[in-house]
Amino acid sequence: METSLESLNAQVFAAQLHTRFKTQLYNSTPVELELSAVEEPGASPKMELFCLRFRGPRAPRLSQQIYRLEHEKLGTFGIFLTAIGADETGIFYESVFFRKKAAIST
Repeated sequence: METSLESLNAQVFAAQLHTRFKTQLYNSTPVELELSAVEEPGASPKMELFCLRFRGPRAPRLSQQIYRLEHEKLGTFGIFLTAIGADETGIFYESVFFRKKAAIST
């Protein structure tokens, strides 16, 4: 069963820093990405903004698109990833979330 993105926020991802997420590329072996950073650049009472940064292997390089990620605690979900840089250790990817905050019931 797929995890709803609405249930995943910056705090949920921050609790999983430096853990591994897997994605399957067509008929190849799974690619592992490490969640290396969770950033919340600004606070707003109505909008939620946060960025996830992942580090992956130097090859294969993931193209910019939606990937289905699997995580042992968070389950399976799809997010849009784009490459933002590389160094000798691997390629860095980012996913940005900008959405309305869920209404709080009283």
